[in-house]
Amino acid sequence: MRQGSFQDAHKFTAKWEGGLSDHPADRGGLTAYGASIKFVKDIAATTSGRDFLRSIDVQPPITRDVIRSLWPAQVATMFRHKYWDALKLDDLPFRQAALLYDAAVNHGPAQAVKLSQRGYNRCVTHGVKLAEDGILGPMTRKALESADTDKVVRAIIEARREFYKSIVASRPDQGVFLKGWLNRANALEKMLLA
Repeated sequence: MRQGSFQDAHKFTAKWEGGLSDHPADRGGLTAYGASIKFVKDIAATTSGRDFLRSIDVQPPITRDVIRSLWPAQVATMFRHKYWDALKLDDLPFRQAALLYDAAVNHGPAQAVKLSQRGYNRCVTHGVKLAEDGILGPMTRKALESADTDKVVRAIIEARREFYKSIVASRPDQGVFLKGWLNRANALEKMLLA
């Protein structure tokens, strides 16, 4: 039985994404409620993306003023469209959906799937391991659906912690975010294992 929804997952993610920020080390640039100027410009890069943005009252071209004027509900709609719905997360158990969603917002969908595949693989003692290819295909979906256990949840979050540390190892300027990232992973683990 599936419990939880996009709103439940987004409530957690929105808390960690915060409000308006323009940190010089943030590679996404000016960010409102987690939607960076880079993210919104990427949506606006296609005709269908521009139409989608207009449908939620975000008017291209995307400028810093547009980002500053975003509302939390607009960002939630963007995230639902680009991450939750695109990955078809309603079809997964809530814990797996919430893991994928929060990681997709933080790292992009392909990296989110890779982290889930990596965590799952660490728990497989027999049988076939998943390709860590970032594709949420039928095998990955079936594996995550059938392995919605505390052990797998912990392993996926641990893979995420290791990923954060690898970011800082390769780009030391990102170290300013490490404590917050690890706190986010710890809070997600606590929520999903409660």
